[in-house]
Amino acid sequence: MKKIKLYTITFLAVGVVILLISFFSFQYLYRSSRQELFNSKLEAGKRESREIGKLLELQLKSGLSKQQVIQNLQNSIVNTDTQSGFICMYNQKGIELCHPNPALVGQVIDKSNSDFISGEVSSGFIEILNSGKENTGVRNFSKKSGRSSEIVSVFPVAGSDWMLASHANTKVIEQEISNLYLRFLLIFILATLVILGISFFLIRMIYKKYESYKERQLSDLNDEVNALTAMNTQLNLIHSNLNPDNDGSDDQTAENIKKRIITYHKDELISLETSEIAYFFLENNTVYIKTHSGNQYSINSSLDEIAKMLDQFKFYRANRQYVVNISSITNILIYGKNQLKIIVTPTSSDDILISKNKVAEFKKWLEQ
Repeated sequence: MKKIKLYTITFLAVGVVILLISFFSFQYLYRSSRQELFNSKLEAGKRESREIGKLLELQLKSGLSKQQVIQNLQNSIVNTDTQSGFICMYNQKGIELCHPNPALVGQVIDKSNSDFISGEVSSGFIEILNSGKENTGVRNFSKKSGRSSEIVSVFPVAGSDWMLASHANTKVIEQEISNLYLRFLLIFILATLVILGISFFLIRMIYKKYESYKERQLSDLNDEVNALTAMNTQLNLIHSNLNPDNDGSDDQTAENIKKRIITYHKDELISLETSEIAYFFLENNTVYIKTHSGNQYSINSSLDEIAKMLDQFKFYRANRQYVVNISSITNILIYGKNQLKIIVTPTSSDDILISKNKVAEFKKWLEQ
């Protein structure tokens, strides 16, 4: 249950992050696309009105009468679709000269007909026609007309008082944007589901590998703990069998084993029983003796010489700095991955470590 709960919490956390990132990315892409669509409609309207306006200018320059040019334009746009966008033409007085719907030709644009918004400036559409200047903006009609707003690009035809106008229905554009929004939303939902599914699969894989790794570590740790427990048990057995009044000299036959160590303290010559010594240690190129009672003495011999003199069953050369008496060892701990740490009494100034290369030898020494 704990694993399932952990998977669920992790998955939910990742899911929330993905949803937030996806949502804001979706909003940004949608707004950007919406603005780009409006801008493209504006540019397309400008380009269309300018190109047709230039064509009309060429026809006038070629000698065609104005009436013939107007008739040619009317013939080319008559009955074209006015739902999404169309081309029409006015004169600067506001009279409609050409329109896809022939019934609207001749109508007069007045001030109440529509407003024209270009940037932050608002004026009547008739004023734009009267100005005789190129302009682009949004034309808003009165409610009575029933017509929706249009993006209008007006272009004056040189050599005449004509104003060519390209219209794009904003309602149709909004519908295109709505369709675009729905497509974005569908892609967003599908992409989010795919990402969440992949995330869930990856989380499961990562956790499985992590759990396997932790299980191996736990198994190794259990083995180390069991081995350490066995060593401490062996150490306690040795301590319980040790006789303080007998240093084991009765059993020794080797002549080179020292029963006593001679040392000096100031001007006093001191003879120490080896059973009184807790450990020898090297510090600043000098070898010192530490007794069970806590006294400390220096000695002229090296640790190598001392290790050879002592009873190998009771003293052990732990490392380059320490030779320890088994009776001074109070505990053995795991240190790092492959080392052991010996705790002695009296406490040593430095950690007494058994390197990984000597761990097996140390265990064998304990089991003697």
